[in-house]
Order: sequence, then C-alpha cells, then structure tokens
Amino acid sequence: MITSDTLILKLSLQSKLLAKSLNLPESFGNDLLATAIYQHFDFNELCESVSEFEYALSFESLSEFQKLKYLLICEIEDQKLIEDLHIEIEYMASRLDSKTVINISKLDLISNLFKLFGLENESRYIIDAEDIKLKWQPYFESLQNYQAVLITDLLINEIPFRLIATKVSFDEYSVNNLMHSLNTNLAQTNDSSAKTNEEKIKIDEHIKWLADSFDCLSNFESDTPDRHPVFYKINNQNHLVYGFPLSPHMSVSDNCKNINIQIIDTEEKQVFILNLGNERLVLEFIFLNKIGDGEKSYSPQNQWIKDTLLSRSDACQFNIVFNNAYYLIIIRPFSHIDFLKNTL
Repeated sequence: MITSDTLILKLSLQSKLLAKSLNLPESFGNDLLATAIYQHFDFNELCESVSEFEYALSFESLSEFQKLKYLLICEIEDQKLIEDLHIEIEYMASRLDSKTVINISKLDLISNLFKLFGLENESRYIIDAEDIKLKWQPYFESLQNYQAVLITDLLINEIPFRLIATKVSFDEYSVNNLMHSLNTNLAQTNDSSAKTNEEKIKIDEHIKWLADSFDCLSNFESDTPDRHPVFYKINNQNHLVYGFPLSPHMSVSDNCKNINIQIIDTEEKQVFILNLGNERLVLEFIFLNKIGDGEKSYSPQNQWIKDTLLSRSDACQFNIVFNNAYYLIIIRPFSHIDFLKNTL
C-alpha cells in the first residue's frame, strides 16, 4: 500500500538526485523540486500536500491531481501518466532553467528528469517498439537470393518511413569489403529477360546507394568496435538496414504500425534507439533551422546525407517539420556507442 510517508521519502530522494544531476549543493534540491517539478511554493508545502491526500483521497484519485500525479510513476501501473510526462517534461526543464544556472544541454537535462522518475529507457532515449512486427518483403525479383534485399514500411509520428535491409557478409568494416559482399549476395539469376536486364540497373543503383550511405553514416575506420554498425538479423541472416521518410507520392498500407516519439524543441541532434524485438536501429532527428529563419544552406555533413541516404527516388525530398522547425530524419544501423552516448 502506498502511504504519504513513502511518497515523502521518494520526494527526498528525488531532491537529492536532482541536485546531484545539476551539480548543485544538496540543499538546493528541495525547493527546486517543489517549484520547478511539482509547482508548489516550497518543499514544506509539497510534503503537506502529499500528507493531506492520504486522508482526503484514495491514492488512485491522486493520479488525477495535475501537480502531484507524476509522483505516482513507478508506484502504480498507469501508462497514461508516463505519456503525460513526455509532454510535461519540457515544461519542467524550462522551469528549472528559469530558476537556476543549468550547465548541461537540454537533452541531458530532460534525460536526468526521466531518471528522476525512474524511467531508465526514456532517460536513454530508448523507444520500446517490441510489439511492432515488421513485414519484410523482397525488393528485387531477379536475385538468386530473392531475400537479399528486403523492404518494409512503418509510421513514425504518423509519417510514413521506408526501411531497406540488405544482406551482407564481411568481418572487417570497409567500403571495399561491403562492395565485395554486395556483388556476391546480390547476384542475379542467369535469366536474360528484359525484366532481369531492367532490374540490373536498379540493383547497381541500390549497391551504389548503400555503399555511399554506409560511407556517410558509418565510422568504420575506427579501431573501437563499439563504433561499428551492428548487423540487423532477419531470418538469422546479417543485414544492414537504413531508412528514410517516404516520398509523398507513395502510400503505405492501412494497417501500417505507428511509433509515437516526443520530439524535443531543441537545436541539438536527437538520437533515439529503436528496440524492435531482439534488434535495434537508430532514428536521428537532425535540426536544420526554424521556419521563420527562412531557407539556409546545409552543413557539409547534412548535404552528404541528402546526397546519399536521402537521394533515392522513393525518399521524401523536402525537410520534415516539427516544433516549427525543419529536420532531416534518418534511420541507420545501431552501434554500441549510441547506447553509451545516450547513457552518459
């Protein structure tokens, strides 16, 4: 049973964690927690409010009290609380920023706030999408191994995305090894039909696109294995998977699954780790500029992404809008350094 003593103890622990995460004296934590997080006058008033609710309300009703309801996260099973926190947490961060000097980035601050509520995956920007069952379909008909290139579509925040998985087999990471693997795994049948000849052009284009995207987005020259892309397994075969927003002239099926992600209003690049069953991918939201600032030229790295991963005819050719700003959005292979960066 949840008691007011338990919740007040939790507030004290949250206060210490908040002060530590902001590199502030422990004594600062109480009132920052009360005013910025729970919107009370001070810590004493916050504790009194919790005590009053033990007698005035059942704790199930407490979850409906807007200023205190997030205290019940991890105390009761209520996914709506967590969904509401995803929306409220930016306001909490802004209130903190207005009350003290914050020496960490906005993304790190929000990560620390998720930890404050015991939400480890959210603090690492990990998106659990294990219930999403991707339906991979062969992309080319003339390959000897017709499952060497597979595609599937999904929705992210109701925006259609396409994922393309290509079978690979190499040990050392380099563009040359990738090209050798692709030329082997993407061999066509001996059929000399017009369809096969037509697909050869598309297969060659796919090989170049994948090699260029791999070159652009992979740190394969690093001696650190944690920086290397992790293969995505489909039917126990190794694949490299890349994805992009789908061109508006193409449609997805009505039963296409959607993943909702809260995009933070910041100019920092946002990197989310997608947990898809036993496999992982990385989703990047790359801030370009606010709509009101007009069109701006791409940085060299962003231009490289446009010229490689986003150059396909089935990729959306205009920038995606969130938070009144333009973004490049890409999906790429996961590497262990992504998890380390999102944890630190």
